[in-house]
Amino acid sequence: MSFLIRNKISLLVCDMAGTIVNENGIIYESIFNTLTVLGYEPIYEDIKKWTGLSKRKVLYDEIYKKTESIGHENISSKVDIAEKMLLDQLEEEYFSNNNIELVNDEVLDFFDNCRINNIQVALNTGYSGKLQNKIIEHLNIKNRIDAYISSDDVSFGRPYPYMINKLMEEFNIINPNHIAKIGDTKNDMLEGKNSHCGLTIGVLTGYESKENLIKAGADVVINQITDLKDDELPIFLL
Repeated sequence: MSFLIRNKISLLVCDMAGTIVNENGIIYESIFNTLTVLGYEPIYEDIKKWTGLSKRKVLYDEIYKKTESIGHENISSKVDIAEKMLLDQLEEEYFSNNNIELVNDEVLDFFDNCRINNIQVALNTGYSGKLQNKIIEHLNIKNRIDAYISSDDVSFGRPYPYMINKLMEEFNIINPNHIAKIGDTKNDMLEGKNSHCGLTIGVLTGYESKENLIKAGADVVINQITDLKDDELPIFLL
């Protein structure tokens, strides 16, 4: 905790899947399967480009590749169908099959310690707002954080800074140096940098390697988010 305090952090913005939530990569498999079932023939190697992005944007971009000649309005209607199918699949996998959990049992205690030390905690995500809400309720997180926001709430999700900008306004934070962004993907790191956060922190519980997080702009990389509670961090300082 002293690492955040020493850096004068007053708001910790946490990605969800791969950072505080373990869902075993189901989201990307489900996007791939949804596009395949609908006949859009995604390429498996493209999955690495999807990480950290708005899931609707991923669907839109992939469908656009195959149907750009039909116009934006018609593509959007196809994306609506794909998004509904994706949401249904994720709800079954996450909630009916119980394939979602916190990355470890100490996450909520870590959030409590942050807030005791005047560091507010917010969650942001590329999930839809509807799914984000269901995950928060399912994992009983709502009373342990100060805010949450999804890419649905802004014009553009990661790597654009708009989710963090909106949180800054909500918390009356003028200087982004007092914000730390933590996530597991390159787009999380780019979001932190584009928002001029005081700290951009990579974690290794999700999709990316240490090397890729560093290349994307991480100030530090840690094994998991709860390492931040320790006075002496097991981190790779850059």
